[in-house]
Amino acid sequence: MTAERHPDAMTLAEKVVPEHTALIIVDYQNDFVAEGGALDKSGKSPAALAEIHENITEAIDLARRAGARVVFLKCEYSTPDNRFLSRVFLDQARRRLNGLYHEIPVCEPGSWGSEFYGEVQPAENDFVVTKHRFGGFDGTDLDLVLRSNGIKTLVFAGVVTHVCVESTVREAFFHDYFNVVLRDVVGGYREEWHDHALDVMDWGFGEVVTLAELRKIWQP
Repeated sequence: MTAERHPDAMTLAEKVVPEHTALIIVDYQNDFVAEGGALDKSGKSPAALAEIHENITEAIDLARRAGARVVFLKCEYSTPDNRFLSRVFLDQARRRLNGLYHEIPVCEPGSWGSEFYGEVQPAENDFVVTKHRFGGFDGTDLDLVLRSNGIKTLVFAGVVTHVCVESTVREAFFHDYFNVVLRDVVGGYREEWHDHALDVMDWGFGEVVTLAELRKIWQP
């Protein structure tokens, strides 16, 4: 539940001025979203993640037309020489993730699974930042790219709500960015975890709004 806005707080329109705003597309890749991807192979249905496809394409179009930057976060995890995944990471995966990162490779560089899903594809002027952990700032140049382009506010879309989306929103808050999470443009494979993550993010790390609310501001 979203709390009533204090009169001194910034409005949504003040936060998402396109000149200093970036739309962050989190991990919308085949291994998470597509049938036959890694998530699907591990027994977790990707249907709810694929359902937001139309909303993500609209959000990207809105951002580009408004003049906001678009940044794609792209996971690369599994490699033949295991250069990215630590013993801690792999131990947690072994405990809870039904073969992911072990018997089921996830987002191998150059693989179909690592490619972006469907029509959600970077354009020439978009940024693509590769990451090897759940959070988009951990070990990447995301903060440098954003600050070099005068970005102050991040609008979030993508997957998975309670994992990489929430991790990156938390990191962004600690880096002093204004955060806006699009409720109907992020997806999770368990509804209760998705809803809880949205509540937590709105409480502590950013503002959760709908695509319709953003559309009213960015629509020409």
